[in-house]
Amino acid sequence: MIKPIGPARTCLTGACLCGPDPHPALAEQGFRAVRIGGLEADQPPRSLLLHGFTGLAEDWCACWPCTEPALAIDLPGHGGSIAPEGAFDDALRRLLVALPDSIDRIVGYSLGGRLALGLLRLVPERFDQAMILSAHPGLIEPDERESRRLADQRWISLLEQKGLEAFVDAWQQLPLFATQTRLPVECLAQQRERRLSQHASALAASLRVHGLAEMPPMQEAIVDYPGELHWVAGSQDRRFSALAREVAAWRLATRLHLLPGVGHNLLLEAPEQLQALPLRRSPF
Repeated sequence: MIKPIGPARTCLTGACLCGPDPHPALAEQGFRAVRIGGLEADQPPRSLLLHGFTGLAEDWCACWPCTEPALAIDLPGHGGSIAPEGAFDDALRRLLVALPDSIDRIVGYSLGGRLALGLLRLVPERFDQAMILSAHPGLIEPDERESRRLADQRWISLLEQKGLEAFVDAWQQLPLFATQTRLPVECLAQQRERRLSQHASALAASLRVHGLAEMPPMQEAIVDYPGELHWVAGSQDRRFSALAREVAAWRLATRLHLLPGVGHNLLLEAPEQLQALPLRRSPF
């Protein structure tokens, strides 16, 4: 059953409004979705927006260009979307069945970026343009994959044994998020509130099915992608800016964007910089 979520609250003054999604096929496939942006209510959405781990569809309301009609979903195991089961690709195939035909651009942050790559791997011709934010392109070496699986299992155990609040307390202390200490207190409080609105068992399922260790290597899919690929990272996120440079070296046509002065969570730390990125604008 799709769980209703309350109205979005953002840290950015003048952020786009989010509204209910008019496409019942997504709900039928177990996805909660919201409409973001667009000048007219009947503009068909062009972009699919995929948030990060522990986030919600509304995370995009503060950073997406308000003139661009988009559809944002709660990822599997998040918010009002059902928890994932089976293999990495199973939920992605359900999503593809339900997507409106008008969508030809995909944008994903962190976990959402990895799921976006999974979609490009399944149907590379489906999306003319892709923007990947602060995401890992996939592990190649078996020992790296096993090490990550063990690390994810520790997070799963924390969720299942200690509960959501203990998990959130530990998660937000990761060095990956150290640059967020400069953000306003109300932004961090809103992020924590959204994390605490999740369900521990569903987040554990997300890690089991869509954790980095379970993600197929994406290098071949990235290199072969025929569309326009943008790869974005924060300049102060050393690990993911290095990965972004690696991707740009694999695929020379990739448009690399290293945003100055920010870390990993670009949706929270760099909303105005994201709005200014050179996307092809909607023709509608």
